[in-house]
Amino acid sequence: MRPEYLMGYVNASGRIAAGAACMCMLCSCAVVDWFAGKTSDEEVKEMDSQLAESVSGRATAYDTSLRNFGQMLEAYNIGSVRVQSKLISNQTAEKTLPDDVSRMLISAVNKIGNKVVYVPYDPSYILNEANTGGDISRALPKIVLAGGITEFDKDLIEKGRELKSEVSIQKGDYGSNYSHDGGAGYQAESGVSRITLDLQLMNYASQTYLSGIQAINQVNIRKTKLGWGIGYFFQGSGLSFQYSLQKKQGKYYAIRLLVELSVLEVLGKYFDVPYWRCVEGMQPDMNMIARLRDEFQTLDDAQQLDYIKEYLFFHGETGFNRGTGSVTQAELAKVDELMRKNGCISKADLFVKLWETVPISQARMRNRDYDREVARNQRQEQGQQQQLISQYNKLIADADALYSSGKLSEAAELYRQASSIFPDQQDPKDMLVRIARDLESRASAAVAPVTVTPQNNVVTPAPPPVAPQPAPVQEAVNKKEKPLNPFQAVEW
Repeated sequence: MRPEYLMGYVNASGRIAAGAACMCMLCSCAVVDWFAGKTSDEEVKEMDSQLAESVSGRATAYDTSLRNFGQMLEAYNIGSVRVQSKLISNQTAEKTLPDDVSRMLISAVNKIGNKVVYVPYDPSYILNEANTGGDISRALPKIVLAGGITEFDKDLIEKGRELKSEVSIQKGDYGSNYSHDGGAGYQAESGVSRITLDLQLMNYASQTYLSGIQAINQVNIRKTKLGWGIGYFFQGSGLSFQYSLQKKQGKYYAIRLLVELSVLEVLGKYFDVPYWRCVEGMQPDMNMIARLRDEFQTLDDAQQLDYIKEYLFFHGETGFNRGTGSVTQAELAKVDELMRKNGCISKADLFVKLWETVPISQARMRNRDYDREVARNQRQEQGQQQQLISQYNKLIADADALYSSGKLSEAAELYRQASSIFPDQQDPKDMLVRIARDLESRASAAVAPVTVTPQNNVVTPAPPPVAPQPAPVQEAVNKKEKPLNPFQAVEW
């Protein structure tokens, strides 16, 4: 066999083998699924992995930020506040955005903890419960969140890139015995859209917006598209395919993050706490710091020192009595020392520094310990008060018994002891007045005058005089005052 025929046989065999291999590839399930554009398990796993990274990197960060904000309110000794919201609606013309994100806002508020209590507004439910005999004691809010999605800039930034390469070899070119056509292409597109949320705060009682307390935040949504294709033609027939991948960030997920951040900012401004410390990398609100500095400088010296003492307690400084509104000379000297130590030229500088750097965990523990100590002292005082009440009641009961038996002096002594325990009680005072008049009447009755008859010079006792009636005593003396609660009433 001649070499040229052998070479043609080899080329034909190679083409047949390549065609068979290609057919086998096309017949395999994986390749068929790939060309059909089906989503593989690996792609789903990749998306889950990316979602997990996104959640841990952003959503969990805001979840953690909201929890940290609740702990900050505890550290700054902020009381519990009830919150309500109006409809947080989509106020743009974009129909693909959600009509209402109030549920997202409720979830964000509930993540803060028990320092912020959400009060729902559902008049139809309350009315229906009243009609069925339900007894609902409504809790009214103090503040109301209001706002909505105010801007949606679709495809604010768009970019596209495309690259194509084609090759065509005709019969006779470069010694080729056949015609060949082939090519490859690449295309990429990307775009960014922007969503803006406005959130304000209202006073529930006056239905007025709180000046300076608002949040205007934006979030960018990215869209990418990638495609490429390959084609090869031999003698007028061939094979070509294209592949494209399109990814979009979820708008609802982005809006949720936007709502959580805005809730954190608005409530942080309302409570006057450095909320930006709860979000990693967030810059301080310089306008808020300037406002607090100005407000502090309008206070008198006593009020300024009272605030400084409170924040020094949060920082764990000793030598200050938190429970008093006055300031001792030793406390003033301590404040001057801390100003020099922190490089502060005024009390306002010291206040801002203390306010912005409160150690959250330590301050929470100090506040809890302080509250427990106050509660323990109150229980101790209540126990001592109960002992005094019991002692007072016993003295009154014994004194009443002595008075009834005619032992006026002994009764008076017990009434005096009871009056020394609770000087504000009128009952023992009235009884002492009554006993004094009774003793005076008894002393007058004890004097018996005699008369002398001149006929026989016999001394005979005069008839017993009529005992003088005691002077009328005021009604308050005749009627015993009701004892202290929970004293037992004494029937006189």
